[in-house]
Amino acid sequence: MKLTTRVSAFFLATLAIALGIYSLVFYSLARNHIDYQFEHQLRASLDSLVAAAEVEETEVKWQPLEHSIALGSSEPSDPLRWIVIGDGNFVVEKSTNADDPFTARAMKIASSAPEPQKTFTLNDPPSHQTLFYQRLIAPNPQRVDRQLDEFDELLMMVGRPTMQRDQTVARLGWLVVLVPLAAWLTIAALGRWIVAQALRPLTKMSGEAQKIAGADFQTRLPVHPSKDELSNLGTVFNRLLDRQQIAFEQQRRFAGDAAHELRTPLTVLLGHIDITLRRTRTEAEYTSNLQLLRKQTISLQEIVESLLFLARSDEDGVLPRSESWVISEWLDSHWDSRPHVPRQADLELDNQLDDDTQIAAPASLLSRVLDNLVSNALKYSQSGTRVTVAASCEQGQVVIRVSDSGTGIAQGDLASIFDPFFRTAEARGAGITGNGLGLAIASRIAKSLGGSLECESKLGKGSTFTLRLPQA
Repeated sequence: MKLTTRVSAFFLATLAIALGIYSLVFYSLARNHIDYQFEHQLRASLDSLVAAAEVEETEVKWQPLEHSIALGSSEPSDPLRWIVIGDGNFVVEKSTNADDPFTARAMKIASSAPEPQKTFTLNDPPSHQTLFYQRLIAPNPQRVDRQLDEFDELLMMVGRPTMQRDQTVARLGWLVVLVPLAAWLTIAALGRWIVAQALRPLTKMSGEAQKIAGADFQTRLPVHPSKDELSNLGTVFNRLLDRQQIAFEQQRRFAGDAAHELRTPLTVLLGHIDITLRRTRTEAEYTSNLQLLRKQTISLQEIVESLLFLARSDEDGVLPRSESWVISEWLDSHWDSRPHVPRQADLELDNQLDDDTQIAAPASLLSRVLDNLVSNALKYSQSGTRVTVAASCEQGQVVIRVSDSGTGIAQGDLASIFDPFFRTAEARGAGITGNGLGLAIASRIAKSLGGSLECESKLGKGSTFTLRLPQA
């Protein structure tokens, strides 16, 4: 089921329930009002008849001329009819539209002697009318010297056909069914169109997403300018595609650079092996060739280990927290135990760390970062220039800066120096050896230790690499 259908179905079901409840309530109220008006007219007419009679101790007088009585019109078509029955089922007076069945019904009711001074209601299905009647009786009737308008008792009855009322109620029933149904159908069509229009950007994004091939990160989803949730979804998805494209390009470049870097030592290894196998050599020549092969193998091993380290995901690169240890003492010890390098005199350590400053990081990884930064500083600076390692505490962090006065890095290359295999054009042009993995590994280690590695450099004036690690 489509999203448009699901959303429309939910709101249409809710609307149908609301319209159904409204129709039932409206029908009930309107039906009660119609019935009330119908019965109220009959009751008022009966009260007018009763008011025209005077109940005394010995007789009941019928004197309509002495009272104001308004009981419909005198037209035969008037639906309201009335009759007054006296002693012995004598018809005292009746309306001109009171037919024989109505008169017979009144006589039958008078013969049954209903309870006096009480109003009764009777729905008469055979004649399709509603009757209201009341019996008036004198407390102590005496038939001596009685006038023509004096009776022992009187039965007064009014009636009205129910056909017109029933037709009105029927029309009301159709009204409360057809009008909500028409409104529901109209809203259903309009609502489905509105929902379809609202979800059209999502449909377009779905179509464009299906067109994106496995390695196609150039296509972007269309973003509607409405700035709503669907627009935000398209923007977020496009940002995801941007990151995927960057990651894909980095991976492709990484694979190409890795193949290039691995091909060089493998070519050297294969070349020396072929040369060695061309003829029989002396023991010294075999030893020399094997040492050269061992050197190239070690270089190849370092590249492979570096690639394996960089191939780890960021989650795999997060190291478990190690025990805290004093870094100031370790830094002095590590500096003194460094292997001798040709430019040993150019190196300077400025350790300003407190004796109790501690960090929680594997010492082997920290030494790898520090040795890498120092090696790079020596590699890209001239002999006789100073390479300084300064350590201090700043805002709860251990900060180690490695500074040189070498060739420096162009501003346009600073954003890429921590990418695997990246080497500046100046370094390649100068013929300086390297594979471009050292800084990438150092940056990755710094992040895994919860710190950061930054670089400040000016072309021709040198560089400063700053390692920041949190104190324990």
